[in-house]
Amino acid sequence: MMLEIDGWKVGIKFSASHFVPGHYKCSRLHGHDYGVRVRIYGEPENCVLYDFVELKRKLRGIVEEIDHHLIVPKNQEYIRHEINEDEVKIEFEGKKYSIPRGDVIFLDIKLATAEELSRYLAERIEEEMDFPPNVKGIEICVDEGPGQGACHYIPLGD
Repeated sequence: MMLEIDGWKVGIKFSASHFVPGHYKCSRLHGHDYGVRVRIYGEPENCVLYDFVELKRKLRGIVEEIDHHLIVPKNQEYIRHEINEDEVKIEFEGKKYSIPRGDVIFLDIKLATAEELSRYLAERIEEEMDFPPNVKGIEICVDEGPGQGACHYIPLGD
C-alpha cells in the first residue's frame, strides 16, 4: 500500500534560487517555486499505514530552512565558495557572485538539482523520523514547478 502527501496542496513548498554548473541554461542564477511530494510504502496496521501529521510538520520545518535562500552545495567540487562574516563569495565557470551571508543556505548536496534536493530531503526525513516497522519505504519528490521533478526512494526496515 502507498500513502501520498502532495505538498502543492498541503503547503509543503518553498521558493529558492540556484544554479547548475555545466548546464547550458541552468548555469545562470535563477529560481523556482518548489513543491515536495511524499510517498510512504508499507502494510497498514489497524487499517492505517502511517499517521502523517508529524511527517508533514517535520517536512514543513525543513523546507522552511531552505525557503527564500540561494541554495549552494557544501561540496566544493563544482563551485568554489568563501564564507566571511556577512558575505559569501561564489565562483564557478568564470562567474563571480557576492551574496549576503543570510541569503545563502549550504546543503550537503553535489549540485542544486531536483534530484539532489529529493535525496537530501529523503535522507533528512529518514534520519529525523522514527517510522514504525510496518513502513517499508519512503519516497520524496521535489518538483521545480507543478508537473516536473525528481524522486528519491529509501527502503526502510528489513
